[in-house]
Amino acid sequence: MKASWLIAVALGGAVVAQTHDTMVYALPAAVQITYVVPVLPAVDETLYNFEAIRLMYKPLLWIDRNIRIDYARSIAESITTKDGQHYTIRLNPKWHWSDGLPVTAADLVFDYSLIHSVTKKNISDYGSWGIGGFPDLVRSFKAVGPYEVKVTLTHPVNALWFESNGLSQLTPLPKQAWDRYPGDPAKTLAWLQSHGDDPQFIAKSPVDGPFKIYSFVNNDHYTFVANPRYDGHKPSYTYFEMRYFTTTDAEYNALRVGEVQVGYLPTHLFNQRSIPGYTYVPASQYDIAYIYVNFKNPKYPFLKDHVVREALQLAVDQPGYVKVLLHGEGVAQYGPVPYVPPTYLSPYLKTHVPYPYNPTLGRKLLEQDGWHLVHGVMTKGGYRLEFLLPYSSGNLLQQQEAELFAEAAAQEGIRITLKPVPFDTLIGDLSNPSSWSLMYYGGWIYGLQPYPTNFGLFASQGGSNQSGLADPGIDRALERAHQAYPSTAQALDALYAYEDYLATYLPVIWMPSADILYEIAQNVQGARQHISPIGNISPQYWSYR
Repeated sequence: MKASWLIAVALGGAVVAQTHDTMVYALPAAVQITYVVPVLPAVDETLYNFEAIRLMYKPLLWIDRNIRIDYARSIAESITTKDGQHYTIRLNPKWHWSDGLPVTAADLVFDYSLIHSVTKKNISDYGSWGIGGFPDLVRSFKAVGPYEVKVTLTHPVNALWFESNGLSQLTPLPKQAWDRYPGDPAKTLAWLQSHGDDPQFIAKSPVDGPFKIYSFVNNDHYTFVANPRYDGHKPSYTYFEMRYFTTTDAEYNALRVGEVQVGYLPTHLFNQRSIPGYTYVPASQYDIAYIYVNFKNPKYPFLKDHVVREALQLAVDQPGYVKVLLHGEGVAQYGPVPYVPPTYLSPYLKTHVPYPYNPTLGRKLLEQDGWHLVHGVMTKGGYRLEFLLPYSSGNLLQQQEAELFAEAAAQEGIRITLKPVPFDTLIGDLSNPSSWSLMYYGGWIYGLQPYPTNFGLFASQGGSNQSGLADPGIDRALERAHQAYPSTAQALDALYAYEDYLATYLPVIWMPSADILYEIAQNVQGARQHISPIGNISPQYWSYR
């Protein structure tokens, strides 16, 4: 329940007026910040919540634009291991909380203790449960000095995977302010998460990032104020505003009148990309896009039938979507690993399309599987291939893709009814398996797991696995991809086997990845260089010319 979202609050004074002391950043249509405590439950683990949280709380590891660890911007100074089982984390002593206390190993251990308190019985309390081996892979996690932590795993693993996907989840938290129930991290986590959607709570808490919460107005904006005690690069302006928009057209109109410094161009307005006073900057995301498939709704048991999912995939014209809807600013992709950059893309997927667009073949496969048309809808054993497909309202691109998908599926005898729903409502509905069958909320950006094995979403015990997907083959492929290997080549072979298996298994319906079409005010510098493909924004580096 998000009661604090029902009223407007002002936390440091009145809502600021836009001046050159304020930088305004547009959130996507129908998207709001729903959670501001760094340990997020599955239903709130969204890119946009992380964007807000990382303005205030620095992660242990900062992943840069090239999908590598940047220690200069990390809380950690170094991480070392000799065997893939024992790790030493050294924190940089330069970082401090806004109350003046240093960020120490105790704060890091405190964060880990909260994560460790989440068990398999309540994995939805932590959306990244299982990613990078956290927390079950960890045997011990102990501070051995004010700025040093020793980590021991149950067995040796792929160190690049563990550091990139496991340790990168960690965010030191202000133990002095938040350890409400010492010795009982589960109770402390429950208390913290009861304030997860309460901006007033965070506004009164110590932070170690470049900004603090200043004001919040329901359905309008979140505004942050520069943290004067920040030990990194300080912003040259005072206020940073994350502004909400109900539709992409409303956001575009705000760009046209200069109300937004860093915004986005709706794809359907591509031909109007030359906005006076702005520079058009397309940027790829390190993400995968998909229509989510519900494997545990008893009303749709046939979604476990691979032929049905294959027919659905054959109704997606990815090259056509990229060419016509995305104007070439995106990429077709058919598996769980991003195609751009192709750092971890398997040789097979670089040269093959497992299920190219072919509704005629989709219909034929369904008929061979025993389905037959009854009043225009494929029917078998009392079940009809009829689906309600909710998608993010206000997002015309998703609407257009969903409409074309539904038209092609109809050629196969699959009836799909579309329903626009606000993004945060879509994410909330995931936890109610009886309420949906297919869902198009966007996809997954590898912000917390730059080594792109997606345990959280695709493993049977993944913390973000809201679909009921449980395939032993996927679990085995993930286990092999995370093992320790004598050589990098062998580790990559295991990763390739994982992605090739999922590409053909179809745990979701793969969709093309769209570039973000940024519009950056020409009197703003630094924004282009400090927007990351994994969803990290660094507005403290943005400035007015």
